[in-house]
Amino acid sequence: MHKISNFTGQARHGWERMTPTFGMSRPHSEMASHSLRRPHGAPPPMTPPTGVDPTVNLSFNVPFSSTLAGPEADDVLHASPGALQRWSFPEGTPEGTPVHQLPVHTSNIEALRRLCRQITESSNGRAEAVITSSEPKIVPSLQRRPQGLATNVCITGDGETVRKLRAKILNETPILLRCATVDVDMHLVVDGTTKGVRPSVLEHLDTLAAYTGTDIFLLSPKLRDTDSAVVSSYGYASDNGLDQRFRVSIYGDMESTEHAKTRVLIMIDQILKRHVDAIKLELTMHTLVCGRTRKNIKLIEAATGTAIYFPPPFPRIFGYTPPGAHRRSEDEVYITGEAQDQITRAKQKLRELVMGVKIYVKDVMVNSNKIDNILLDRLDKVRKVMEMNGSYVLFPQLGSQRGLVRIQGTEVLHVERTVREIMALAGQFYSASWWIIVPDPSPGAARTPSPVDIRTMLSDICTHSGAEVSFDNLTFTINGSDDAVKAAMMVINQIPFVQRSQYQMRVKIELANEHKEFVSGKKNGKINKIMGQSNVQIIFDGFNEYNFYIDVCGNQYESTKNGLDLVEQEMPASISFHVPDQYHKRIIGIGGQHIQRIMKKYSVFVKFSNAMDRGGMGKEDDDIKVDNVICRTPARNAQSLDLVKQEIMDMVEKV
Repeated sequence: MHKISNFTGQARHGWERMTPTFGMSRPHSEMASHSLRRPHGAPPPMTPPTGVDPTVNLSFNVPFSSTLAGPEADDVLHASPGALQRWSFPEGTPEGTPVHQLPVHTSNIEALRRLCRQITESSNGRAEAVITSSEPKIVPSLQRRPQGLATNVCITGDGETVRKLRAKILNETPILLRCATVDVDMHLVVDGTTKGVRPSVLEHLDTLAAYTGTDIFLLSPKLRDTDSAVVSSYGYASDNGLDQRFRVSIYGDMESTEHAKTRVLIMIDQILKRHVDAIKLELTMHTLVCGRTRKNIKLIEAATGTAIYFPPPFPRIFGYTPPGAHRRSEDEVYITGEAQDQITRAKQKLRELVMGVKIYVKDVMVNSNKIDNILLDRLDKVRKVMEMNGSYVLFPQLGSQRGLVRIQGTEVLHVERTVREIMALAGQFYSASWWIIVPDPSPGAARTPSPVDIRTMLSDICTHSGAEVSFDNLTFTINGSDDAVKAAMMVINQIPFVQRSQYQMRVKIELANEHKEFVSGKKNGKINKIMGQSNVQIIFDGFNEYNFYIDVCGNQYESTKNGLDLVEQEMPASISFHVPDQYHKRIIGIGGQHIQRIMKKYSVFVKFSNAMDRGGMGKEDDDIKVDNVICRTPARNAQSLDLVKQEIMDMVEKV
């Protein structure tokens, strides 16, 4: 293992193995100066100063999975102690009772109420946490579908305290509950003489449930839709939907369900009389050793006849552990095989892989609010990116307000791709600020809303938009997905206190640097046209070496919304797909005539890349089809993308 520390040691001191053409050797100080040109969330220079009040009101939705339903009661053959009471309605509950009233969901909300009360009481009046649960009303003009019950917490106090309490609440609450399913062949668990499930299996499931802090159900076989199974990216569940198998359904938070799922798979291996062993391997090495699309591990498993179970990739992100539960050791890899020598061979091959891995490390800055958004909404996507590139992404803990993300991989190219994908994810989230400059100028009018009014107002905005909103010094700050931020601004615009005041607003969009000219047009033509049409100011602001900000600022909600819509229409929509390299020349045509015709016909830009562009021959493995054609067009013309793809694919078939 000493070899690895040498590699990481070198990699941490910069990209020593990198060629300068990648433009990655830009020092951090330069990056910092770029991003600090205007602090995020600070008013533009034109805002007159207001009296500074240190009180911050922060309102956010707690992402309980209140739409997660329990198993069908008729299918349950066995449930771990207390699981059925938690995940099913008591007798006599009327038909059509919403899922969020299941005992498990209501008790989670109660626990959160207790936590908020305890925070308020223990802070000696420095902070106050108030919780509201309500079903969002359906607003016709919003695209968002109301997500069951929205549970909202509003914290009041000074900025630092408020952020710490938000992290505390998110890390002590069972958020993002999910269900994982493992299929088990009947003959493995049924006792031949009594025709019932063997008691030892049921006892083991109960032990696992207690050990991992999950609720485990053994369900009778049933033909079902394959899409309904939540199979983690390390899942080994084979074809779902076969009707001669029992289903083991595991309910719990993300990490606990994965832990329990692995334990159930190992239990099946033990029933099959396979040996179980473990090997220590540092967490951030796991996806690197697995290789792209886990091909290295698949080869080892096939060659040695073993099954290799890696721990969940993000153990330190969510702070919550169910009471009395044990977390899976983050650096222990389980290996099962029919004989001990197979396991020994697999271990040996793993060690060889580890010794041969070169590590490249890159640190990038991402806005800390967006990191939280990615962790809560896009973690499955990050996992896919890691798996496709054989890279590892190390995030800070949820709510920690740190913006540094470390990415490591075995090749410069894969690290770069991973960074770009993470940056693109950050671009799916917006932030906005809304400054109230002159509160209602009419004489005798109340100067500002009372603290109680503010809390009601904020929880209302959050419940109906799904964004996170804070209010201090007559300024709203909004963070969340693009739709959520736009919905929140729509709700704020309907507040009478806001309508009576003068205000300024700004929406910040994050986009990859390579699209700067695409959006601005020749000589800034597109942007100047939008500014003229909708009476907004649009500023391009550098952020880091990958992304820049587009700020859309205005004094009226309608004109700013209109300007934002027009900017979004100019944002790049793209589609990428694979066409074997040997067809590229024919599709492009002599002097590019074929592809030029298609590009003109649909107003779409098409770019081909061959193996050389992608990092030299032999770098890409034949078994992984890499997208090597990209088509790009402004979002207003997005419907043409599929037509272009179809036309190119038709040419491939004709050839």
